[in-house]
Amino acid sequence: MAAKNNIRSIRFSDELAELIDRQVGKTFTEKFENLVTRCVWELPRKEAELEEIQKQIQQERRRLRELEQKRTDLQRAMSGLDRALNQCLYSAGETIRQLEKL
Repeated sequence: MAAKNNIRSIRFSDELAELIDRQVGKTFTEKFENLVTRCVWELPRKEAELEEIQKQIQQERRRLRELEQKRTDLQRAMSGLDRALNQCLYSAGETIRQLEKL
């Protein structure tokens, strides 16, 4: 492990003390170093992952909008077909009634 030639005294909140204490390590110094190291190395990677996930969410939202539009179009087409079928049934009934009169 590297020599520790830097001695500093800092003040920090109880909340930060608890955060540091929850880190992996035997001593306060190890825990503090692990926290800083994680932030320096892991944070950029996590930010990149977050950005990728946000892009995926945007793509899925676009896909959802497209699917919703297709569903709306299909519902309109089905409604049109339903009206046409009802008109055909009505016309067929009228035709049968007229034929029965003959």
